[in-house]
Amino acid sequence: MLGSLFDLVSKPFGLLMRGMYALTHNYIAAIFLFTLVCELLLIPFAIKQQKNQIKQASLGPRTAAIRKKYAGRNDNATKQKMQQEIMDMYQQEHFNPASGCGTLLIQFPIIILLYNIIRKPLTFISRLTDVDLSALAGRFGQGEGISAGAVDQIKLISDIRDNLSSLSTAQYPSLEGALIPQTQVGPFDLTKTPTLEFNPFDWLMLIPLVTLVVMIVSQKIMKRYTYQDPTMAEQQNGLSMKILEWAMPLFSVYIEFQFAAAIGIYWIFRSILQMVEKIVISKFYPLPKFTEQDYKEAERQANLSNKQKKRELKERDPNRPPVRSLHHIDDEEYLARHAADFAAENDGSSDGETNADENKPSDGQNDKKEKKEPPVPLKEDANTEFKKKK
Repeated sequence: MLGSLFDLVSKPFGLLMRGMYALTHNYIAAIFLFTLVCELLLIPFAIKQQKNQIKQASLGPRTAAIRKKYAGRNDNATKQKMQQEIMDMYQQEHFNPASGCGTLLIQFPIIILLYNIIRKPLTFISRLTDVDLSALAGRFGQGEGISAGAVDQIKLISDIRDNLSSLSTAQYPSLEGALIPQTQVGPFDLTKTPTLEFNPFDWLMLIPLVTLVVMIVSQKIMKRYTYQDPTMAEQQNGLSMKILEWAMPLFSVYIEFQFAAAIGIYWIFRSILQMVEKIVISKFYPLPKFTEQDYKEAERQANLSNKQKKRELKERDPNRPPVRSLHHIDDEEYLARHAADFAAENDGSSDGETNADENKPSDGQNDKKEKKEPPVPLKEDANTEFKKKK
């Protein structure tokens, strides 16, 4: 029942694969276009994952500072305290380190679904019924009474294509007008399983080898655009991480020597497209970069007490009113109160002097009458005066 439900969910993507083959009439081109469209549909999840990494990277200096504060102490109590402090910081910044895993978990069933479509071309491209698939698989040596889900459909394609003229549509009704994919592309028959044969040389053997190279290069390039905690760099470059980097590519090569070559083609295209997708998204959503000064400031903040942190936060509050010096706290009020008096006094004195001295000769120095200016508030306090006398 679960398999039937899975096939039902796969039908829209199966129609997409059928449309790609009908458009190109080339199995490799159809696989590439199918993989491209599916990766484009997964871009929102990739962007969300990138934003999660940006948030984690923005907290990188503070995380590194907390780890450095507890460096050299390996007892369990200290480790628990360090982890708790990091989790408290994440909670304050509304960051969930597990959210990236959730995105990957959403993508995982979709990837399995796409793999299922590549593995079942007779179901999704040719639209053969389960009854006919089981009967045809029994006829061509895959076992009598084999279930449709267990049929190796990619291998069965070549058997059907080679014997299509002898197959009766009365016996296999779904074969009438069926679109049987042409899987022979140059020297590659994608329905065959690669083997380590050199005499004669098996060209399909190149597909697992290309997969190995592409996956290793893809991992190294994607690692450059993925956030890594600097304090964990030594652990990530250790022997265990090196083994993990090689484990997945080598496992993929082993799988490709067990299944038809079409699966390897799909993995090659998918690795390349994911690598390109990661580079492009990183250009639009780049990870933040920090200087040595940023890390030193984060270390200083990490060593502050809670009281000091609260005081600094209060001082940095943009809504906090400015603190004025008590020595000059009345300066502005004094000037505002007497501004009108000084203006009136200046106007009156200038008029009076003009009437009184209009008959006096001008000597050039009195052309410009001095006006009274408001007194400048004292800027030197008692302490300053005391220092001068001293």
